[in-house]
Amino acid sequence: MKGKMLASVLALCLFLGISAADFTLHIYGNADMDDVIDEIDIEYARGIMDGTQDMTDLADVNGDGKVDDEDIRLTEEIINGTATEIKVIDSDGNAVAVKVPVERIVIYNHQCAEILQILNAADKVTGVRDTFERQGSRFPEICKKKNIGNGADVDIEAIVSLDPDLIIAYTFYPTKEDLDEKLPSKIPVLRIDCAGGGPCGIDSIRDCVSILGYLLEARGEAKKYQEWHDRYVDAVETRTSGIPEEERVRVYLESTPEGSETISSRTAIGKNHPAGNLIELAGGVNVAVGHLPLYMETDEEYGEIETEWVLEQNPGVIVGRAMGSGVRPYENEDDSLLRGYADEIRSLPGFDGVDAVKNDRIYIITNDHAVTPNYPSALLLLAKWFYPEVFEDLNPKEAHREYLEMMGISKDLADKNTFYYPEVA
Repeated sequence: MKGKMLASVLALCLFLGISAADFTLHIYGNADMDDVIDEIDIEYARGIMDGTQDMTDLADVNGDGKVDDEDIRLTEEIINGTATEIKVIDSDGNAVAVKVPVERIVIYNHQCAEILQILNAADKVTGVRDTFERQGSRFPEICKKKNIGNGADVDIEAIVSLDPDLIIAYTFYPTKEDLDEKLPSKIPVLRIDCAGGGPCGIDSIRDCVSILGYLLEARGEAKKYQEWHDRYVDAVETRTSGIPEEERVRVYLESTPEGSETISSRTAIGKNHPAGNLIELAGGVNVAVGHLPLYMETDEEYGEIETEWVLEQNPGVIVGRAMGSGVRPYENEDDSLLRGYADEIRSLPGFDGVDAVKNDRIYIITNDHAVTPNYPSALLLLAKWFYPEVFEDLNPKEAHREYLEMMGISKDLADKNTFYYPEVA
């Protein structure tokens, strides 16, 4: 059942693409498979009942194999806010039933924690993984919640003691064997991708924001985020759509090197990775697409590539995704780590002959800035780096300030030179 559902989700994503105009809200009751549950879903469900509409994956709310008046009643409860349970499809393709309203949350996922702040739900968090306590600027309230340890050595007793209504985890961390299978069955685990990876791309984040908006009775805040998101993503897509393929910049995208031989090989990023999706949305041509292995059990291209191969591609732009090794842009005080990363790339043997180096087009962007629900402001940044004349009037830093304001944290953090390098006018 899980495999069939996941295949349906992926097929839908591939059909819709990654335009800001369309995404499907993966909540049962969304009979017409659009981005909201409303009276049109009631009409659609009645159409299924009388044979004038086709059956859809999300129409059977109670899971009894048919659509009837009970499904309509449950959908009406979701619409008017009186539902006691909402069933969603998570990023793993699992159907997860959650009792609402959700009041106590344990969270492992940093990106989703940003969404909780956007939804004014930080006060509902009761437990966090150990890495939150070192991020006071990014998560001023959440960082003070009970530390339940890391996801590699899950402390089930600590989690259960908090009596959570919901646990929010990454799709791959902690593993189901370490977490889900050891928990009491009454505690639901929601594994959602708030980073923008996979075939669904950025739509996965929009879906997650909306799902959490329904579960946390914060649909208004979720809508505000969607409007901010669409304003900037649409602006970029509209302008890049007019750039001919032969005039698009060729980009080599890599991550902070993970191998031991960082001179002879690099850690490159390709198709379906969140950062790779951003490169494509910004109008870049990622030269590594199709030349990398898939990461773990995902469909994201990510892995080692020979430095010599990069030289042969002679990219016009190099983008480095900075992460790990103390790269915490909300907490760091200067851009020394980012400048050091750019200098490392610049000094690689033979790279002085690469167009990106010769034309001073090495750009560094932090993971916590780009691979998060903040990605629309990161998208503006990349687009402006790639095509400065086309995007001269757009201000990535102002978009970031708006995002921080939605999160309820100091928008002045956007003025720190720690999120990307170099600065952009």
